Parts: sequence; structure tokens; C-alpha cells
Amino acid sequence: MLSPGHVPIEVFYCYAREDEPLLRELEKHLSLLHRQGLISSWSDRQILPGADWTKTIDHHLETASLILLLISADFLASDYCYGIEMARALQRHEAKEALVIPILLRPVDWQGAPFAHLQVLPSGAIPITSWTLLDTAFTDVVAGIRRSIEELPLLTSSASRNTLPSIWNIPSPHNIFFLGREDLLARLYAQLQADQRTALTQPQAICGLGGIGKTRIAVEYAYRYHQEYQVVLWAHAESLESLTASYSEIATLLKLPERQAGEQEVMIQAVRSWLQTHHQWLLILDNADDLDLLPPFLPIAIKGHLLLTTRAQALGQLANRIEIPTLSLEDGALLLLRRAALLPPDTPFERASLEDRQRALHITEELGGLPLALDQAGAYLEETGCGLDTYQHLYQQHRGVFLQERRSRLQDHPASVATTLTLSFQWVEQRNAAAAELLQLCAYLAPNVVPENILRKGAPHLGSLLKPLATDLFQFNQAIEVLRASSLLSRNPRASTLSVHRLVQVVLRDRMETAADGIWKQRAVRAVSAACPETQDMTQWDAYEQWLPHALMCATWIKQEQVISHAAVCVLHEAGYYLYTRARYTEAEPLLVHALAINEQLLGPDHPGTAQSLHTLALLYRFQGRYAEAESLHRRALTIREQQLGTHHPETAQSLHHLAHVCYNLTKDTEAEPLLLRALAIREQQLGVNHAETAQSLSNLAFLYHNQGKYTEAERLHRRALTIREQILGASHPDTAVGLCNLAVLYLLQRNYTEAKPLLARALRINEQQLGANHPDTITCLDNLAIVYMNSGKGAEAESLHVRALTCAEQLLGKGHPLTAQILNNMANNALLQGDDAKAESLMRRALIIAEQQLGPNHPLSAQSLDNLAMVYIKQGKDAEAEPLLVRALAIKEHILGANHPTIALNLSILGIRYFRQGKYAQAEPLLRRILTIGEQQYSSKHPHTWMIRKGFIGILFVIQLCRWRRKLDD
Repeated sequence: MLSPGHVPIEVFYCYAREDEPLLRELEKHLSLLHRQGLISSWSDRQILPGADWTKTIDHHLETASLILLLISADFLASDYCYGIEMARALQRHEAKEALVIPILLRPVDWQGAPFAHLQVLPSGAIPITSWTLLDTAFTDVVAGIRRSIEELPLLTSSASRNTLPSIWNIPSPHNIFFLGREDLLARLYAQLQADQRTALTQPQAICGLGGIGKTRIAVEYAYRYHQEYQVVLWAHAESLESLTASYSEIATLLKLPERQAGEQEVMIQAVRSWLQTHHQWLLILDNADDLDLLPPFLPIAIKGHLLLTTRAQALGQLANRIEIPTLSLEDGALLLLRRAALLPPDTPFERASLEDRQRALHITEELGGLPLALDQAGAYLEETGCGLDTYQHLYQQHRGVFLQERRSRLQDHPASVATTLTLSFQWVEQRNAAAAELLQLCAYLAPNVVPENILRKGAPHLGSLLKPLATDLFQFNQAIEVLRASSLLSRNPRASTLSVHRLVQVVLRDRMETAADGIWKQRAVRAVSAACPETQDMTQWDAYEQWLPHALMCATWIKQEQVISHAAVCVLHEAGYYLYTRARYTEAEPLLVHALAINEQLLGPDHPGTAQSLHTLALLYRFQGRYAEAESLHRRALTIREQQLGTHHPETAQSLHHLAHVCYNLTKDTEAEPLLLRALAIREQQLGVNHAETAQSLSNLAFLYHNQGKYTEAERLHRRALTIREQILGASHPDTAVGLCNLAVLYLLQRNYTEAKPLLARALRINEQQLGANHPDTITCLDNLAIVYMNSGKGAEAESLHVRALTCAEQLLGKGHPLTAQILNNMANNALLQGDDAKAESLMRRALIIAEQQLGPNHPLSAQSLDNLAMVYIKQGKDAEAEPLLVRALAIKEHILGANHPTIALNLSILGIRYFRQGKYAQAEPLLRRILTIGEQQYSSKHPHTWMIRKGFIGILFVIQLCRWRRKLDD
């Protein structure tokens, strides 16, 4: 490690753009010199967007102590490289301001060039690309550069103008692991240099949470831009005593006569006077958290550059504020790998193994990108050599211990993460007890964005200190002011949200006594419950997305503390129901199951509240294709509601309605119809014949009828439901659009595309106007309208609508949503009609993956996707690929619908014929016989699939006889 007075030698690469690949290889071979702190390199690839590149290049060309000319034909042909950069480099070499080394990259006639009198590399003037092994050539070049560096004067505080200023008291060495702040340094430099054009400069303040890296950024700025200053000074500003002591040291460094006066006021005034009368100085006031201490120490007229590091966010006119964010995941992971010596300094992230990169990214996310925490983690990894996976496991088990440790040998930040954040919190406690409790509440919510609404609506449940903050804006702002002064919390007034770093939360929770910990978990649950959005419709999805992370955090506390309360049920049920509406079924189920268990314990197994939990969980199971479980729960809910609320209550009607839906899914049409008729009668009686829920019952009864082939009755009910919606809601209401779509679907089933098209077009216009282009109802309309075009021979128009629907679905719901899968299936069918089998296969595979992942391998949508993909293979003559898909689809339908469901007849027919054609008569015959059984059972019914079975009776019997005859021949 270099001593505090040493800085690396700045290296400048002068090269042609065509030689950039060779430059990258050279940089790799120079990485050890970087790690040893001997060099710091720069090239024009580091210029930030928007920067004046000519000015930036000229600046580094003037300040570099070592200039490497990378010689090739392209270099010599470049007017800029040859005529400007090389010319100035050689001038500085002749003036002994820099050392120039030509490096021959590729063969070229260089004799007689202006640099020909200089010693070139590699050895023997053999160009790098002419060597048998490039690594050997680069190693030779690096060895020559190392020898040249050793002959250069050592960069100490007494060196020339290209080294550190003669007056310099930066307390830390140059940090070789510094990274990820290039934009901030460039911004800081640009703002200070912009101010330099005026008579006076504006102080700049680096602000942020403790451990965010403010001090290291200030140190890096001093080292990186030391050439701009004749004097660089550092003052510890955390207290009046430290400021006074630092100014006494500065007076000594500046050799001010007043340093011997022995009076602090005189000495401080002398330093202020010197700063007011001199230029080209940089003064860094580190840890200037108490801004009220600063005025007596600051010059009235600032002619140099004044830089503060502070946790305070409100600076007023004192300084221009530059907020320091946490490191990005990739920068944080890179810092961790380099600090742990798992990756050499200056080696890019991509050079690490994929496993190390992924693990480092996960650790960085857990540590919230806080540089101090990453430095601590890297130090532990370096010293123990335990490996990233072991560290992550140990951190999760012993988090408090790890955050308490500080293993760095550097003194720029000797305190651990836990100590740093705890000191900040104690500072808050001393100034505002309500602010401290507000932060404690945030510690038990999800990290980052916390809606202020949780505090306002949850105030009655948060204790005597926090309750007034919800209604008294003045007191609330006072608390926020203290928290912002410590950077423990930030505020977004436009979004009405607060933000707290995840490690602040961790440290606060870890220092909490067991009893207090339980109290705050209970408070958080009650507050989040009170702040739950009022409605679960799609217009509230943004509000739910903001609320959901905190509900999920509270779900953890409910489980840990075994909370039995109405608030706990609300949090679990509402979060679970929202996840269900977004098709996040796997996440929703444990929440809804837990809500049901608490309700059963809290209210009893026969309470209406328990019935509501049963009802919601049943809805989830139905969408997962778990119809038998859904039916059982709906029947329980119905029994409770009939007993507790009465047989004519609207909630009883709700249970009847949804139980009928499950019976319909299970093809229990004879059970479904009376349930729907009962629900309809209750709603007409209790809510009115023109109520929206009455229209809902009419629509579902209509769907049952058109599934039974009763198209006339179905159409009458759909039209009645549509009329109700138009009358009570209006012709342009989204629910009216639902009625239009329902009627159009009936026409689609009847292949009546002429009637369906205008209904869907009208519904689409309503949804686009009222709900927007990215609403699920709009997407469904687009998809259905595309089906109309597809079946009307307008494949191009169908494709255009499908693409719109798919794009909107992926943006709104994600690429893994069941609606996305349904659109993909329909797009595939259109591609198949257009003769594009490859595209159809690709789309159907995507749909199958989504269905299996989101709904499970036994869901009807999975079966539909398997059937569709099998049809593609059959069309392509790939019976071997089609057969296992057909078998799987048949098994799913049998499991869900039963062995004799009418729709299974089609699968049996397709699979039976495949076996027959393959000569597998023993396998074909029982499948075909099952079709006869289904047909006999359904013969007297009016099911729409029955006609297919009737029509095929004679053909099926004939094929069965053929199977028998051929089996006898084979025998």
C-alpha cells in the first residue's frame, strides 16, 4: 500500500480508433501496475456524453506524466493523432514535463517519424502483432513501462507541478478500489470549473446517508484534480472542537503568523482572511452535519473551491447540493469482487465468472448498494477466503454481527455500518422523539418507497407520539426535517412518499428489544391494514402496487408473531386477492390460506367473514384449474351464508353464482343451472331487475345456455344483460363494453362473424376511451376482434390486432400472464391458417410454457396449448412429436372434467385415429369405444358437441371393426 503522500502516475494513451482492440489487451496487461497504485490510466473512451471532448483530451494530455504512443499505419494516417496529440506529447517530452514511449502495434514504416529518436517497445522494435504469442509481446511492453516508471521521480508532496500540491493534508491514501462515481465527479468538476469563470465560487456539498461514500468521493476528487490547485486542505467538521483543531493545523500548513498567537478566534479569522484573498485552493469540510457550526469558519468571499460532505439534505443558500445515491447493482458487485480480491483492480465485471457475478449481484442487492457495507463484506471475504456463497449464507444467519464488524485497515471510515447508522439514529432521538418513532415504523415496512398514506390512515394505531403527526402537518414536517438532516430518510413531496435504506431498517430492527420489536410489528400491521386501497378494481392497480410490498412485509410479521387480528386478516386477504387478480397465483395462495386460518380461529368456522375467505380462496383455485377444491370451498361458503345471512341475501347469491361457475367447469350443467337461476332470482328481488349484479347473473346463465347449444335462449339473456348495463350505466360505460363482448363471444361460437364484428368494434372504442389502450378489457377486445378477422380470411388484419394485444398485455401484465398465453395461442392459430407452421409452433410453445408455469401443468389452458401444438405437429406429419402431447392433454381433461366429458371425445378421436394409422390397433380400439360411450350418454342432450359424436357413430364403429379384423390378421 502506498503511503498517504503518494499518487499514481497518470498515463495517457494516444491511439487510432482502429487499434482499440489492442489497447484493451494492453490495459489488461497493465492491471497489476494499477493494482499496485503505480499508474492511473486515461483514454478518450472515458469521456462522458455531452462533455467537450477536445477540451477534455487536451486537459489529460497536459497533466499526464507518461504518454504512450500506440503506433500503426492508422495512427500515422490520422491527422489528429499525428499532427496534434503526438506533436504536443513530444513537446512535453522535450520540456521534461512527461515521458513519451512509442509502442509498435502493427508493422509500418516508422523510420524518420518525429518519435524515431526515442526508444520504442517491444524489445527489438518488433511490432506486437508480429510476435508468435501476443501475451509474450504485451508482457515485454509492460516490463519496459515498469522500468521507465521506476526511473521517474517519485510522486510525493514535494514533487513538481504534475504531482500533489506542496500544501496538502488529505488524510487518506488514494483508494484503488474507488469506482462507480464517474458521473458525480464529472458533475462536481464541471460545476466548480464553471464557477471559476466568475469572481466568486459557490460551495458544493456532497450529501447522503452515512456509509454512502461521501468522504471517499471527496478524497477521490482531491487526488484526481489536484493539478487544478496550489493548495488542498482538509478539515474535520463533525464538531466545534474538530473544526477548531483542523483550522489550527491549516494555519500551521499555511505558515500564518497568527498560528503562534494562541487564541483560537484570531487563528480562525486568519485562515478565513487567507481563503478570501487567495485563489487556486480547495478546502474540504468533512462530516459537516451540523450546518450551524460552519458560518464562523467560512470565508465571506470564496475565491477558491469549497467542498462539504454532509448528511444534511436542506442546505439553503449555504452550498449547491449533490445527492449521492447508492451504487448500482453492477457497480456494487464489481466493488465487492475487487475488494475481496476475487477480481484484480481495473478488471471489468464481465471478466469474473458467471457464478461470481450472479452471487455478487445478489449480495449487493441484500446490502442495498451501500459502499461501506460492500467494503466490509469484501474485507471479510478477502481475509477469510470463504467464498461468495458461504458469505451470503453466513450474512443471512448472522446479519447483526456482520454489520457490526469493520475490517478495513484504512482510517477514512473506521466505524462499521451498524455503528455509523446507530450514531445517526441516536442523534435523531436527541432532537425529536416523534421523528425517531417515525423511522422505527418505516423500519418495519418494505425498504425504499413508503407511502405517507400509511402514516396518515394508520395514525390511530401508532401510539401517542406518532398519532399527532398524521393530522398536524407542522409537526410532521418538523419530524421529516430532523430525519432529512441525518439522511436517514428522504421524501418525495410530489408522490407523497418516504424512502428509507434497507440497512437503516436492518440496524434499527436489530437494536430493538424483543418486547418493542413485537409492538412495532403489530403497529405496522395495523397501519398497513388501515391504508389498504378502498377498491380492488383495475383503476386502483397503481395504488395497490405501491401498497403491496408493505403488505407482504407485514405478512412476514404476522407469521412470525402469530398475529390473530382483523388487521392481519385484512392485510393477508387484500394482498392475496390483488395477487390473484394479477394472475400471481403462487404468491397469492399462502396469503389467502393464512387469512382463512386466522378468520376460522378469530371468528369461528361458521362466521360470514370466514365465508368471505373461503369464497376468495375458491376463486383462486378455480383459476388454477383446481375445480374440485374450489367446489368444496364454495359449498362451505354457501352453507355459512345461507345459515348466517339467509337464503335471500346478496352474498348468498354471490356464492350461488360462483358455485355454479365451478359446476359449469366440471360439466355439471344440471347442477349449475338451478344455482344460477337461484342467484338471479335473489338479485332481482333484493337488488332489482336492473342492477349490475343482476346483469352479471344473466350473462353467466347465458354462457351456460350457449355451451348447451341453447343459442336462442343465450342470446336473449345476453341482450337483456346488455340492455340493463346500457340503461343504468350508460352506453359508454366499461361494463356495457363487457356486455357487448359477451354477446359477441356467443356469435363467435356460432361462427357468425358478421354480427360479432360491430359489437367488438364498439366495445373496443368504449374501452380505449374509458379505460385506455393498456387495460385488460381493451386487450381482450383486440384479441377477439382479431379472431373475427382471422376467420374471415383477413390474416394480415388479424395479425396486426394480435400484435397490438400482445404488446399491451406484456407491458401491462407481463410476459408470463395467462392472458398473454391466450393471445399467443390465437396468434399461432392465425399463423397456422397462413401456412407459417414454424411461427405457429414457436408461439404455441411460448403459450404452453406460460400456462404450465403460471397455472400449473394440469390447467385447461395447458391442455388447450398442448392440443394446439399437437395439431401443428400433425399438420407437419410429425406424429411421434404429437402423440405425447395429445396423451398429456387427454389426461389433464380427464382429471379435471371426468372420463366422459363431451369435449374429451374429440381428443379420443384424434388420438385413436393416430394409433390406427400407426397400426396400434390394441391401443386405438378402447379409445374409440369410449367415444361411443360418451355419445350414448350425451345422445339425448342438447350439448353442442353431441352432433359431432352422432355424425361419427357409423365411422367409429367401422374403424373399430377394422381394428379387430387387422388384429386377427396380425395374430
